[in-house]
Amino acid sequence: MKALNFNDVYSSRYKNSKPMFWGLLLLSVFALLTFSCKKDNIMPQVTSTPVLSATSSTIVLTRDNKDQQAVTLKWSAAAVKGLQGSVTYFLQWDLKGSNFANATNVKLGRDTLTKTYTQEALNNLFYTLPIAAATQVEVRIVIATSDGSVSPFNSNTIGLTVTTYNKVIPPPYSALWMVGDATPKGWDIGNATPMVQDGTDPYLFTYTGLLVAGEFKIATVKDFGGAFYRPLTNHPDLAATTVQVSSGDPDNKWQIAAAKAGNYKITLNLHNNSISIVNTDPPKAPFSQLWLLGDASPGGWSLDAATPLVVDASDSFIFTWTGPLVAGDFKIATAKDFNEPFYRPTTNAPDLSVTAVQLNAGDPDNKWHIAIASTYKITLNLRTNTISIVNTIVSTPPYTALWIIGDASPGGWSLDAATPMVKNATDPFVFTWAGPLVAGEFKIGTAKDFGAKFYRPVTDHPALSATTMQLSSGDPDNKWVVTASTAGNYKITLNMKDLSIAIIKQ
Repeated sequence: MKALNFNDVYSSRYKNSKPMFWGLLLLSVFALLTFSCKKDNIMPQVTSTPVLSATSSTIVLTRDNKDQQAVTLKWSAAAVKGLQGSVTYFLQWDLKGSNFANATNVKLGRDTLTKTYTQEALNNLFYTLPIAAATQVEVRIVIATSDGSVSPFNSNTIGLTVTTYNKVIPPPYSALWMVGDATPKGWDIGNATPMVQDGTDPYLFTYTGLLVAGEFKIATVKDFGGAFYRPLTNHPDLAATTVQVSSGDPDNKWQIAAAKAGNYKITLNLHNNSISIVNTDPPKAPFSQLWLLGDASPGGWSLDAATPLVVDASDSFIFTWTGPLVAGDFKIATAKDFNEPFYRPTTNAPDLSVTAVQLNAGDPDNKWHIAIASTYKITLNLRTNTISIVNTIVSTPPYTALWIIGDASPGGWSLDAATPMVKNATDPFVFTWAGPLVAGEFKIGTAKDFGAKFYRPVTDHPALSATTMQLSSGDPDNKWVVTASTAGNYKITLNMKDLSIAIIKQ
């Protein structure tokens, strides 16, 4: 078979046009490819934005209707021409006028065109809004594409007015009153003493003030026919914490005994129906008068002439006396009666530096012994059962150097860095120091040795205005304390002779 010859296929008139043919063919192919590429790179365009609407524009939310429908939002579908991916819808909420600068965003998902809120759900969304106040808010739909080919775009914005409710269930009562002859207003129910509702926790009610001998209960209304908070039993111990709320009988009440009248803080907790009744008065000393008795004292062994000690103005547990004692014995009477208890040393005639005391009547009839007649300062602490007996007439001070030690002082608790006090140039019994004290404790050492004696307060952490002190080693390890609110620059003046100290903030 004769082989085909493409030259024979064309007539002679086409032979000279072959170059033109191939050029046109190549141009057509190029145009086709160019058109195809342009078609593949068409940019997606938003052709329709959603139109948002709501079933209600004024919404009042209440706890009683928390499960009911509050509002339904609906919107039309977004259309994006040329989009290869999908769109996702978001709800944006914000206060009116904020331009959605602090918006809350709620993701709804793909192809979602409606959102219904219950009253509770919408209330939870707006938990930061003022309670029970109509507040204007705005909402819109934001649409984002999955491939990011189109910038996020919005629906129209609609406004709503929303009134929220408190998520916390309010207490059963917003006001309570104390009534009874133990209270300031007595049994006058119309003028009953109000309790104070806590500003942070409305379930807590407190009363702080005086209660006298008598009874009381807590009224929920100013009407004796109403319900009362009361104890489970009549006249319980004030430490009992359980309460009940009831009207009628049994008409249980709390009772304040005459011996326990004073200032109280009462806290009633409606969360768990409990009460705290706390006497806020400082504890009372067991005795309000004491006397020196013995042949070493000015009054001798005469009960009628017994020498009274002085109650410290800042602490009723501390008694002091300064005066002459002669050679002899003494003990401290609690009454002008030899059969009543006496404060006395734990052993007979101990060294005067021993601080321990005991209280007893009868035997053993221990007494302190004064060997050297002189002027003494006696400090008796009924809280710690300790005594300080110091001879104030001495020509030579017991110490020539003193140091302040403790975390309130510049040197802290380091003995090596202990802060030295300065001896007075004219009175070697007086030492001073001026400088900063920070929050913490301190005492005054007589040597750089924790086993040595320290000048310290007669009670732990007294007011810095207290002037009495004692010299002792070991326990009780009383210290002065500086709080964060009292920290600052101080001048401390210590007098060994009369065991006094002045701690003055500069």
